Amino acid sequence: MTFNKPKSPSTRPPPPVVSSTNRPPANVKDALTEARAVSGAGIMRPSSPPGSMRPGGGKKTIVIVDDDASMRAALRAGLEEFYDIVEAKDGQEAVELAAKIPMPSMFVSDVMMPRMDGFTMAKILKANPILKRVPIMFVSSRNSPQDVTQALVLGARQYVLKSVPIGEIIAKIRKIVL
Repeated sequence: MTFNKPKSPSTRPPPPVVSSTNRPPANVKDALTEARAVSGAGIMRPSSPPGSMRPGGGKKTIVIVDDDASMRAALRAGLEEFYDIVEAKDGQEAVELAAKIPMPSMFVSDVMMPRMDGFTMAKILKANPILKRVPIMFVSSRNSPQDVTQALVLGARQYVLKSVPIGEIIAKIRKIVL
């Protein structure tokens, strides 16, 4: 099954839909095994197709979701040369923005935020038929195997600790979005 991005940059995805079914993915056991093996390191999932530019020539868009303004600024500084950056202060704002902006290429999100946490945001985005294919990377200070497992179950490409140097976090983002 292939996923075709909208042809026009002005095409917006439909508003996110919250699913009434919460069936766990078939890979929970594997996700738990991976989470235990991580011991605090980032987890990598297969990356997206190469190319940091959209077929029409414009930059790809990355949505940075974090209540910490300094973290958003640090990520923006390392990424804005290559990507258009959209910032949100929490999951609720990110969900609202996702319905208003051109198709994003990736969400980079904290887990603990006011109003709506990153996991709830991911559930809503993954329930949307268009946005469900957009990669999500969690960057968090939470380091429990349960958090890593939950991120993987929700379809996160990576779960990285905020203690990892910002340059490494940016490199991981660029590998996913290329």
